[in-house]
Amino acid sequence: MFGPERLRIELVELGYAVEMINVGEAVFAVIEEYEVPLGQFAGRTIELAIPATPDFPRTVGASLHVRTEPQLFDYSDTLPGVRNITNSSLGPEWRYWSHNFGWNGSERSTRLLMNQIKGIFANA
Repeated sequence: MFGPERLRIELVELGYAVEMINVGEAVFAVIEEYEVPLGQFAGRTIELAIPATPDFPRTVGASLHVRTEPQLFDYSDTLPGVRNITNSSLGPEWRYWSHNFGWNGSERSTRLLMNQIKGIFANA
């Protein structure tokens, strides 16, 4: 099985409550109460949206989307070559965090994706 349903199932297996939403052609897995585990925002509870590609886990989206008040990072926090924060297709209360989630090696799983997301927050 590939695609958004696989991402949803694997997130649930990892213990997350997930809602799938569509924005045009794009599908997102939204974790409404994601607790940031590491870094300067550790302990903050946010909404985290992950693009659900049609062939996940063969490919993975190049971003994550964050909604919280106040924002963890806003547009002015963009640092070229470090982080790029832009408008999100999910609406004005969301922020798009650009990130290339490359698969290194043969493992292509939601567990690896979530570990990479933890790394983003650890290094934020």
